[in-house]
Amino acid sequence: MDSKVVNKEIKRVAWKKLKEFGFSHFTPRVAWRYFPDRIEILEFRSFNKYKADGSNATTFSFEVELGVHLLYVPSGNSIKIKNGILLPSIAECKFRGSIEPSLQFQSKKDPYIWSIDQEGSNISACVEDVVLKLPLIHEWFSQFEHRENVFNILLNGTERLHKLFGFGRNPSPIRSYLLGYVALSIGNRALAEEKLQEAVESQCFTYHFASLEEALSKAL
Repeated sequence: MDSKVVNKEIKRVAWKKLKEFGFSHFTPRVAWRYFPDRIEILEFRSFNKYKADGSNATTFSFEVELGVHLLYVPSGNSIKIKNGILLPSIAECKFRGSIEPSLQFQSKKDPYIWSIDQEGSNISACVEDVVLKLPLIHEWFSQFEHRENVFNILLNGTERLHKLFGFGRNPSPIRSYLLGYVALSIGNRALAEEKLQEAVESQCFTYHFASLEEALSKAL
């Protein structure tokens, strides 16, 4: 039993279904879906032995992580491009979350892990359970369909581990950075300048800009 068996089942069951939902680029564990203003990512994340032992799970077990990369917010980092296709990683997304397995597939120590047994006898059932979660996955991604909703999340939202996180506490430098560019994208220039000035003054983004004027010039 090894990870190749899990990868094969992911390809057979999950990737086939995700193609119907508009996902168009795949690696053995990651799928990307493209829109004019964002990229949506779904990843089957596996574990090393240390993490697996700590979660009372096998190394074949997995989490399903979700991420959104906003194309109207400068990333500040170089995103991987292959054959002309942007391939941001989950770690590079400022909006991330996870999906919870059905109860019978959960690890006893971590309810967000699909627990595959040592023999791999429940691999198909675990991957099929992910497919059954596609309505919830769609609902999670739908938060980012409209920029005004993204703006409201940044203005009023609170990070919640597993549910929605990555965009920082309120207030925080990264929250100001994101809110500034999202506000600018929906035409709220006054708030955009206020928040980007906060980002400048935090000195957390000196690799990207050193003044408000420079920050505004980076807008996509």
